[in-house]
Amino acid sequence: MKKIFLILAVGVAATLSSCIKDAEVTAYVTPDSKDAIAAEDPGKIFDAAVVGIYTDIQSYVYANQQHNNFGQKSFDYLSSLLGNDLIMTGRFGMSFYHYQLSSWSDYSYWFVENRWREYYNHIANANSILSSISADETNPEVLKYKAYAQTARGYAYLHLSYLFSLPYYMGAEGTAWGMNTKYSGSNADAPCVPIIKEDTQGDQPRATVGEVYELILSDLTAAYDFFAANGMLKTATPTDFDGLVAANYLMRAHMIMHNWTEAEKYAKVIIDNSQLATAAQLMQGFSDINLPNIIFGADITVDNTTIYISYFSQMDMFGDGYGGIGVWRAADASLMSHIPSTDIRRDWFVCPDNYAKLAAELGLYPEVYYQVGPDGGGLPWYQACKFVGAGRANVVDGYGEGWELGDYIYLRSEEAHFCLAEIYAHQNKLDDAIKVLSDLIVVRDAAYAYDGAKTKADVITEINIQKRIEFWGEGLEFIDNRRLNIPLTRNYEGSNHLAACAYNVGQEDNRFVYVIPVAEIEANSMIDDEDQNVH
Repeated sequence: MKKIFLILAVGVAATLSSCIKDAEVTAYVTPDSKDAIAAEDPGKIFDAAVVGIYTDIQSYVYANQQHNNFGQKSFDYLSSLLGNDLIMTGRFGMSFYHYQLSSWSDYSYWFVENRWREYYNHIANANSILSSISADETNPEVLKYKAYAQTARGYAYLHLSYLFSLPYYMGAEGTAWGMNTKYSGSNADAPCVPIIKEDTQGDQPRATVGEVYELILSDLTAAYDFFAANGMLKTATPTDFDGLVAANYLMRAHMIMHNWTEAEKYAKVIIDNSQLATAAQLMQGFSDINLPNIIFGADITVDNTTIYISYFSQMDMFGDGYGGIGVWRAADASLMSHIPSTDIRRDWFVCPDNYAKLAAELGLYPEVYYQVGPDGGGLPWYQACKFVGAGRANVVDGYGEGWELGDYIYLRSEEAHFCLAEIYAHQNKLDDAIKVLSDLIVVRDAAYAYDGAKTKADVITEINIQKRIEFWGEGLEFIDNRRLNIPLTRNYEGSNHLAACAYNVGQEDNRFVYVIPVAEIEANSMIDDEDQNVH
């Protein structure tokens, strides 16, 4: 790897290894003055790097390829196109590359390099903080920044592992999808991404999945322990890293590793220290971080907003971005068949049976514009009206005015409830699993009652279906498909997927794994053209 030059406040330069030579490290401090400044005000040393991390999570873009790169929410949106549930209704630029599973095939694609640079930028900023904190530091005000950095680095490596490698386990015994066959058992020895820490020197080869997850758990656990011990389990604003943020990513990592007891621990931490959204709040438009269920998010204002390069530009059918001018997003017809009319989440999508109600509430296009079936003219049934930057209550009067100011929601408490239900099922605590699931879903559908067979496979299948409905367009389907070995099933009778993308593909297919970008191969002597993601 090339060196990153850390520009110091007094003009002195130091170096840190990293995978990306252009990473924008924003920390600043001279070694001689660090202790004195830290004793007086550690924020003077570390705040710039922390702000840089939060800013990159919100809006990082290396290359504006068709306005599809905007930090973490672009992961949520683009990775959703690698699943069954989110449909492109036309051939729209870079989004279509993901929808047709082309992200694996060309390491010169800007969006692959963009994602790589984004997460290694988080890592570089985190390392710049960690390198400035001594191992024997005891000041809690300084150690707070260490916990921030560890959270950022663990989060970044977790997301790199989602995209550039196999999951630690692909599949789980006793589920409808089973374990994978080609890579049966743990994938701990499979190639992942280079590990760059605060003391790393020189180019690094790809570490194994096991080595990367060891670092993820080490960083996030240390951060969580500090937050929990220092009154920062849940801070006053969801825009900051805190114990619940670290717990959420630990919960995900442990589930991928089948560490069910540890995953249960962190799911319960989130459940015990957060609230759920009410039925009314679930219909807000997913654009307000002041809702009680938000664990982590970004406050979008006129001073920090992007307009066309944004999540709501892509997903809000009422705004003036792409989602409102013809780049429609729709839900899979098979998924929609699992949402009864009694479930309020059906109103996140425009359906023949709820059109009149939604038209009166939201002022939709005239019904004559809607049509049934893929590859047709007009607007698609099951078009999403879930995400509204201005909030759904503002649509009729303002028709999306201020849509670009919608807050970004990265984590919400409902995920922990779905995860706990699944964790119980994996441990054969099926009654507990059904109760956790039912308590959540009855808020959405008062008529809900689990009516499947009481087997691990059936209960986990139902949990997964309900979670797919709940988190449509929020990036979790891709993560769950990978770790549970759930195949793409887009080609079926009645499918509304574009014919050109109606694949039936298993998760062992290489098309789900990003290749290492060409810029990294050229910069890193330890990775070459043959060292790609063909497993």
